[in-house]
Amino acid sequence: MHDVISPRPNFTVAIAPGVPSSRLSALLALQRAQEPGVAMAVREVSDQELMTGLQEGRYDAGLSLSGAGDHLTSSRRLWCESMAVAIPPRSRLVNHAKLTISDLQGYPIYRWRVEACPLLDERLASLMPMDQENILSATSFEMMALWVSSGYGIGVCAQSRIERAHQWGIGMRPLADGPYNIVTYLQRPHAQADSAAKRFERRALQIAGEGAR
Repeated sequence: MHDVISPRPNFTVAIAPGVPSSRLSALLALQRAQEPGVAMAVREVSDQELMTGLQEGRYDAGLSLSGAGDHLTSSRRLWCESMAVAIPPRSRLVNHAKLTISDLQGYPIYRWRVEACPLLDERLASLMPMDQENILSATSFEMMALWVSSGYGIGVCAQSRIERAHQWGIGMRPLADGPYNIVTYLQRPHAQADSAAKRFERRALQIAGEGAR
């Protein structure tokens, strides 16, 4: 994602790594449609920079996969993404409609660490305590998809990302023994009822509600 270029942004949104893009793009489009006179800038930042920037007033709102907040900021749960398994086209796992964590034993498993899912990673670690070299880190979803599509292993990440990468030859199977989810949160400073940040929050909750139907 690149910055929306504006000489003097009236509203600046910080986006932390891993926030799913489909609902985020719908939110930004709704913001632009309903407040066309508000110049908006979008910044890609780390989780730590997001919180620091909110506290220092450099950002008006932020979206991240962390619900951590403090007395200076408000945190609202928005949308939830199910984790699933990305598999190569010739994997034996294609014969399963759904998979469990135990089905993954013995396969190299790629994880994009920004999609932190404590329950999932705890169960992967408990299943393979002596085989941790099989749990491999990927620096991005694209790199994870590259290794999977090339047949070097399987991946575990947000289901919607795998579905959008179908043209790469990657299959997707849900995880049956969860729930294993990642959650997107809206972070913002405490604000007045009719502030730009509150209006942005209402739109974010609207998009979250539409996706839950």
